[in-house]
Amino acid sequence: MLTLDYEHEIRASAACVWAVIVDFEHYGDWNPFVTRCETALEPGAPIVMQVDMGPFSLEQTEQVTRVEPETLFEYRMRPVGTLLYSRRQHHITPLAGGVTRYRSYFELRGWLAPLVALCMGYFLRRGFKQMSAAVQCRAEQLSSGAS
Repeated sequence: MLTLDYEHEIRASAACVWAVIVDFEHYGDWNPFVTRCETALEPGAPIVMQVDMGPFSLEQTEQVTRVEPETLFEYRMRPVGTLLYSRRQHHITPLAGGVTRYRSYFELRGWLAPLVALCMGYFLRRGFKQMSAAVQCRAEQLSSGAS
């Protein structure tokens, strides 16, 4: 199993952080990991992403499973039986003083998870870490009026 969990306190409202996460059209402008993303923001919709894995780029299609505006966005890889399964979540929690806690969570499970983690773990760790930091940067830029 591989679990990646990154958390940031962002100086922006929950609405602003949510707007960054669901502005799929502009992922290529600020997101170093998921450079292209297309989906309808509803459970059951496919989410098609272009993912920068360092030495190569990967098109990944998963399925939106939960949408709770300004709170949670979740999608999952269609499971390959018990061989491989993933879940990706963006959690948003408003805090006092116009600050928002953003939690980026990813898990990979199944019999093949150790092999995938061995082969691609470095790039997944780097990518999710970069993306979560980029969400913070983008939301704080938008919140401060910078472009």
